[in-house]
Amino acid sequence: MSFAFVTSTKKLTICVFLVISIASFPLSFGNSPGNILVSAYAQEEDSSFTTVSPAIPSAESIHTTESLELPPNIGTFVMLIPNEAHERWEEEPHKLVTDKNAYSIPTNLIIHEGTELAFLNADAPWDTPHPQNIEIVNNDNNDNNETGDGPAGVYSTGTLDYTNSSEPVILPVGSYSIINTEYQAKEGTVTVLENSQNRNNNSSSSIGSPVIGGFYTPTNQVENNRDNDGNTHPGSLAYYRQAFSENGISILSEHNFTYSACDYCPGGYWPDNKSGDHTLIVFSSERPLGEVLVTLEKMVRDNVYV
Repeated sequence: MSFAFVTSTKKLTICVFLVISIASFPLSFGNSPGNILVSAYAQEEDSSFTTVSPAIPSAESIHTTESLELPPNIGTFVMLIPNEAHERWEEEPHKLVTDKNAYSIPTNLIIHEGTELAFLNADAPWDTPHPQNIEIVNNDNNDNNETGDGPAGVYSTGTLDYTNSSEPVILPVGSYSIINTEYQAKEGTVTVLENSQNRNNNSSSSIGSPVIGGFYTPTNQVENNRDNDGNTHPGSLAYYRQAFSENGISILSEHNFTYSACDYCPGGYWPDNKSGDHTLIVFSSERPLGEVLVTLEKMVRDNVYV
């Protein structure tokens, strides 16, 4: 009896040790390359470790579904207008960075009331400027003739030059269309859901931080990183991993993809995109929105999409 008891106690001790050991192991790796979190990269580089909320979909999911639904506690979402967003969807899709989320990241956004929305123009101007003007039209409102950010539910960014961002807007609960008034772009959508977590129970009040957004970069350093003026641009996935971290922006997830749809182009990709291999980055920051947008302006200029 005594021996059996001791043996059982040892087995129990070993089991407890194994459970504690497994629970202590950092589960930083997803089941597929698109879900690998950069938090693991940050640890290897002795940078700050970021715990990723499972409520924010992965970059792979956003790329595949062209949709992103954010949890209720997000302060601001920065919607990127990618390079080549001036190209016509029906006639020139081969010139785009990708045929998924080609005109905005994402094409279809679902947020909760109180979350701000801002747009950032990353459509490079060499040699011709490509200013963007985005209107958000309330699909639930029969009268969409007025423009503004009021109850009519229609919002305009105004003209956004390269690297410029719009004034953020808080949209009431409803269904909206994203329309590019300058170019023949594919339309997107914004759906605003009720937010029971809104502290002030007021859809006109911002929730605050964090700031979430998406960003495109070539996966690898390209051979030709110069623009038409001869200036060099360092942008690549490795560069942005470091630059984002140094500027208080955490990479939540990455997804690598290839888009080579140009039959007559060397390498199969449109030359202005410099590569057919790209990465979608989903990022987060607790810094004030204004500071994040200043940093993103530089990040856009550093990109090689010129």
